[in-house]
Amino acid sequence: MLEKKIKNRILIVDDDDILQVFLQKCLLNHNYKTFCLSNGEGIPDALEKNHIDLIVLDVLLPGKDGGYWLKWIKQYHPQIPVIMASVLTNENERLRGLQNGAIDYLIKPFHDQELLIRIKNVLRRSTFGTVQTTLKIGSLHIDTKNNNVDKNGDIFPLTQMETNILKLFYLNPGTVLSRDEIMEQVKGVKHNPLDRSIDIHINKIRKKIEEDPANPIYIRTIRGKGYCLQLHNQ
Repeated sequence: MLEKKIKNRILIVDDDDILQVFLQKCLLNHNYKTFCLSNGEGIPDALEKNHIDLIVLDVLLPGKDGGYWLKWIKQYHPQIPVIMASVLTNENERLRGLQNGAIDYLIKPFHDQELLIRIKNVLRRSTFGTVQTTLKIGSLHIDTKNNNVDKNGDIFPLTQMETNILKLFYLNPGTVLSRDEIMEQVKGVKHNPLDRSIDIHINKIRKKIEEDPANPIYIRTIRGKGYCLQLHNQ
C-alpha cells in the first residue's frame, strides 16, 4: 500500500493540549505534517530545524503572546504565512493581527473544515504581501535587506547576525533582553554561559551605530541582566 504524500508542514502554536491533538489528527488525515508547541518560546528553534510552510498561532499564549511572536515571525521568517486564532472576538484584536502581518484570523471555537479551507486557500497563494526592510531606531535607518545602517548619511555594513540582533531590539524597545533571550530568538539555540559571542556582536554593533561606543545611548548594558534598547530618540 502506497503511503500518503505529505502536502505541507504546519506548525501549531497553542497551549490547549486537547486542541493540539485534535488538529494534529485532523491535519494528518489530510496529508499535512504537523508540529505542535504550547508556547512561542520554541518557535525560533522549530523554524531553525524544520521547513515550515504555514503557522497557526494562538493569540493568548503563556509568556510573550501571539501578537509578539507574529511580529517576530514577520521579521525573521516573512515568507511563512501565519493564521492567527483566538477566543477574543474583539474587532480591534482581529484588525491588529491582520495589520501586523497575519494572513488570516480565526475565532475559536472553529470548525475543522473551516481551518482546512483557510489553510488550503493560504497555501495556494504565492506571495504574502510586502516585507518591511527598513527599521527606524532613533535617527538610525537599518536596511535589513542589504544589511547596513544609515547613521546621519554614513552607511555602515552589518553582518547578518548584527542585523538579526538589531531586529530583536527593534521588536523589544525599552525591554531588557538577556543573553539567553537574544541567543534563543536570533539563533534558535540555548545560550552557553561561557559563550561571549553575544557581547562581541553587541560591541561591534555599537561601533557602527553609536557616536561614542564606550558610552552608548542606544544599546545600554543592564548589569547582571543583559541589554536594552533605549527609546530617548524615538
